[in-house]
Amino acid sequence: MGRFRALADILVAAVAAISLTVRAVSGAPLPAGPEGFGAGTTGGSGGAVVRVTTPEQLKHELCRSVDAHGLCSDLEPRIIELVGVIDFTGRDGASARPGCDYGKVCEAPFQTERLVSPGSNDTHCDGRPIRQISFDAAGVRPLAVGSNKTLIGLGANATIRGKGLTLRSVRDVVIRNLTISDINAGIVFAGDALTLGNADHIWIDHDRFHNIGRQMIVGGYEPTTNVTISWNEFDGTSVFSHDCNGAHYWNLLLLGSPQSITLSHNYFHDFSGRAPKVEGPSAMVHLVDNYFRHGTWHALDAAESAKVLVEGNYFDDVKVPITASTHPGLIFGSRGEMDAAQQLRCRAALGRACAGNITASVPSVDGFALQDVVLEAFKAVPKAALAAPGAAKAAPARVMEKAGPGHL
Repeated sequence: MGRFRALADILVAAVAAISLTVRAVSGAPLPAGPEGFGAGTTGGSGGAVVRVTTPEQLKHELCRSVDAHGLCSDLEPRIIELVGVIDFTGRDGASARPGCDYGKVCEAPFQTERLVSPGSNDTHCDGRPIRQISFDAAGVRPLAVGSNKTLIGLGANATIRGKGLTLRSVRDVVIRNLTISDINAGIVFAGDALTLGNADHIWIDHDRFHNIGRQMIVGGYEPTTNVTISWNEFDGTSVFSHDCNGAHYWNLLLLGSPQSITLSHNYFHDFSGRAPKVEGPSAMVHLVDNYFRHGTWHALDAAESAKVLVEGNYFDDVKVPITASTHPGLIFGSRGEMDAAQQLRCRAALGRACAGNITASVPSVDGFALQDVVLEAFKAVPKAALAAPGAAKAAPARVMEKAGPGHL
């Protein structure tokens, strides 16, 4: 009997991890797998199913071997089920580095944001008093994840606390149905939740990020290609913030060269910037069907000729939905619906109509633009890698119903 029960558990986990069509509590079915650039990502499909409940087990199953450069060399397909809360806070001891009070001096209930210097040439603290800042060492020692892995939380409360994940020189990784939280909250450069570098075919889906000292997701200058970030909650509520307003600035920083990323059906709330920041002439990002709520400064900050297709998004109480600067990115996205001539351009390039975006109020800076160079770049994208947008007016209800853990 035990053998058959174990087999049943494995089959149930495999169905969830391989991402056959699943339904939320109500409404339309969720997609069968990653849409957009990450289409075709399989993670640990076909591999053994293991269940982890402790920090030691999680570290081992994510990466069982490393190479001479310290990169994970574990290529074995594996589906890793995470149960409960795995807490790394305090496990690696304390550390300290020179730093400064980086934001405004806050009064209760808010607290002043601090920053630890990442290196001797860093200029963030220039002009500010320097002092030693202590922090939890676990936050700056992320867990390495190997290629061909699926990490999936069981239930709505599966959580990694105090430590993030790094996906470097890997391909085919799926991270689903998890909360990653409490990584040196309020201390910039003391830990990120997810780090991507030289990463290909990545799916980050139905996760929640909260109380992260720096970035919730960061892609460095290495290639970050064929990535889909979907149905996540980026929760910026915090007692720490640069402007003492409870809104997190350090959300998504996407700098990969090249990079191809789809951001779809995510819930960004209580943020002041970098939601997301995209940079680089070889960057192609599709921002589609997301819901942005309570942005005290900017959501999308595209720079250095990054190409961003912006469709079907709803911006609610967001001061600056898209920035405009002297070194801007390239944007194709309208505030409101497009006219017939504009839709002809979309159909010629994409083979379909484009969806407009909604701002619930008039933005203080209007960075929306219809730059044909973006359409020309996306014209070369295979249709299977281009997510189909929905109507922007439907984004708040659908995203709020199904984003984050517990909705597979």
